[in-house]
Amino acid sequence: MQLRGRSFALYGRFTPGVRDRLAKQIGEAGGCVARDLTRRSDVLVVGARAEALIDGGSLGARIASAKGRGASVRSEQAFLAELAGEAAPPATLPLAAALASTSLSHADADILAAFDLIELDGPHCRFGDAAVVRTAAELAAGGRSLGEIVRILIIARDVAPLGRHKVVLTPAGEAALQWDDGLTTLEGQGVLALDEDHASVEELFEAATIAEAEGELSEAARLYDLCARADRRDALAPYNLGNLMMARGEPAAAVLAYQQALARDSGLVEARYNLAQALEAQGKPEAATAELARVLEADPAYADAAFNLAQLRMKAGAVGEAKALFERYLALDPPDDWAAKARRAIRYCTALIA
Repeated sequence: MQLRGRSFALYGRFTPGVRDRLAKQIGEAGGCVARDLTRRSDVLVVGARAEALIDGGSLGARIASAKGRGASVRSEQAFLAELAGEAAPPATLPLAAALASTSLSHADADILAAFDLIELDGPHCRFGDAAVVRTAAELAAGGRSLGEIVRILIIARDVAPLGRHKVVLTPAGEAALQWDDGLTTLEGQGVLALDEDHASVEELFEAATIAEAEGELSEAARLYDLCARADRRDALAPYNLGNLMMARGEPAAAVLAYQQALARDSGLVEARYNLAQALEAQGKPEAATAELARVLEADPAYADAAFNLAQLRMKAGAVGEAKALFERYLALDPPDDWAAKARRAIRYCTALIA
């Protein structure tokens, strides 16, 4: 895999020592590493111990966002194998066939693949993966969440990598391994309380992400702040903190957080775009305009920045500039409803100019 000049998001908790090893290898090869997905990310790598990020929706959202922008998604083990030059096993069964007659979606299959429970190659999986998909569907029918399903399947794989067995739920609702000669219990993984004095930055970031997904914004903000202070090179913790401050209606605090993120990584265009929104919320349209212009200079395809800048220029009376920016926005193929808004704005600007 080509590493030079590419950006890799190492997301979630990795096997101990692996994240640091990958970051070093990528950095030495001229690549860039981040703790979360950004618009610059070329590859999203999911940590093998990131199950806690499933049920809140954080992991699924990252995978969907990455795939939507054409970024590659790799599990920790698949990425390590690719770096080692190992060929992936053949996957020729249509995924749609494996999912047929189950309650699972393609997005659920993406989650299973992120933990090496199945192997995806575009719209195909391996023939043996169909059994894993059926087992996952049976566990879902038994009331288990996708995060619990992944944990159960990982434990089953690690406890009994060989031999004929099936994961089942007992009448008491406990997961177990069914063998030819009976059942053996399967202990689930508990979630340990976070000892912040001894937690790694990755654990703090993960805890903050989970708290945010569960709507515990104050706790998430506290943890992101701890993370930002623990690793003064990381831009994503203060960026996420800024997002939380905006969600809480505190644009002044958000501005400080976004500025801290940009001081650490001036190329994080998401932070600059959100900084512009926070400045506008503070009643500082000129400062917001300047930041949006810098966003478009760095990322000309950032459609939302073009639209917001067009609105600001129209409010400032620069109708010609606004019209050109709305036209630029349309050229970026936005969603139909937003395209309709841009066309109405263009007609309005045209009438004013005439």
